[in-house]
Amino acid sequence: MAALAVPACAAQDSTLPEETGSAASAAAATRIYASEGDLDFSFETLGTFEERDGVRALIFRGTANRYLKNVFSFVPDDAFGQANIISERRLEVVIHEGHELNSLLSGLPLFVSINTFTGTPNQYTARVEIGARFYDFLGASDLWIDEVVQPFYAVNGIDNVVYRGGVDVLGNPLTVTAPDGAPSVFPVDANSYRLDWSYANLHDAIDPHTQHLSFSATRPNGTVANKTARLVARVTGLALTSGDPYEVWQTPPCEPAVYSCYHSQPAGTTDFAACGTYRQVQRCVYANACDVNQEPLSLSPLDAASLEPARAAWNQGSTGYNWRNLQPVAAYDTPECPESPITIASVIDEIASTDQNQPAVEYGTFTDRAGLSSTTFFGSNGGSALLAAIDAFAGGGNIEAWHYSEQVSCHNCTDNITRVVLFYPDSGVVLVLDGNYGYDS
Repeated sequence: MAALAVPACAAQDSTLPEETGSAASAAAATRIYASEGDLDFSFETLGTFEERDGVRALIFRGTANRYLKNVFSFVPDDAFGQANIISERRLEVVIHEGHELNSLLSGLPLFVSINTFTGTPNQYTARVEIGARFYDFLGASDLWIDEVVQPFYAVNGIDNVVYRGGVDVLGNPLTVTAPDGAPSVFPVDANSYRLDWSYANLHDAIDPHTQHLSFSATRPNGTVANKTARLVARVTGLALTSGDPYEVWQTPPCEPAVYSCYHSQPAGTTDFAACGTYRQVQRCVYANACDVNQEPLSLSPLDAASLEPARAAWNQGSTGYNWRNLQPVAAYDTPECPESPITIASVIDEIASTDQNQPAVEYGTFTDRAGLSSTTFFGSNGGSALLAAIDAFAGGGNIEAWHYSEQVSCHNCTDNITRVVLFYPDSGVVLVLDGNYGYDS
């Protein structure tokens, strides 16, 4: 459970008169809360920069309602940042400039292990999200600055992340200046602009958190809209658990829609903001298609007409006194990315779901390539040639098989029906061979 404490003036108030110098705070909370068991915990959302360990570092401070025994910060499978107890119920999290800060600003959640002296339970983990946010807006109400600066995936040969904000104003051109860290400005349409920062420029813009960025645009009537705002790093999300954080907050997989978007972009595309956030796209860059889209087992018919010559050749030699007959072979394809591994047993179950003539699986015999020689279709004359033709059709390799035979009524003769089901795991091809054999008595 999490809650936000928001300042009374929490938006770029559109009712402010132009160029009055009145200030409006960003829609950002000053403190964020979470509770679990006996622990109530909160962070001041605004991060401040200090010198730590000889480098600049972003500091966030939190408060608990219990005496703190031990704290430790980490990301999945790795220590990350540094958490310190600074008083009986207060802690700080130190995020060093560079890889650590860039990772968190681009969407990697930070975990903080919190051990208290009292309470039940007394071992917790906090999940902390950090992002870049504008606030402390001052100036023209018709120049609207998006509060959120989002990370997106853009190939740049360094870290492949671009931090992107936006401005709406009916004016041209828009200029943005700052002591350090001014963004690149790109027009989107007649009244909106895109702001892009590299990580290095973004860090310069948010450190120190006291500096302002200045925005200016000339309106169609020749007047100028001016506004200033501060860009800072904030805690934007907080959650607590007393359970296993890796189970409670599992890393999301590559999403099918993001995967499809990423792989459908034209060759040479470098900016993938249309597909999702930086982390959403990053998870899909090296994802395997079968990690993303999985299907239940189904059998899709294949054209097996190319097996007709082999079938006709196998049927040759059959007479009215001693016969054998192979009907046209049915062939099917299975999903390339099944929800669970496909076996000959699951194939038989799938056939039975649509074919009333499929005998119960326990009435037949499971076998493999070597065992096919004991079946009617592959153990008699012409069986090797038939199997060679089927191998060529299905791709060869390992075979999982099931075969069944049953004597049926025949006046003054002996007749048997038989079915063989072949599954080629390497290609996913399934073949069903039906026929009969017998003799005149």
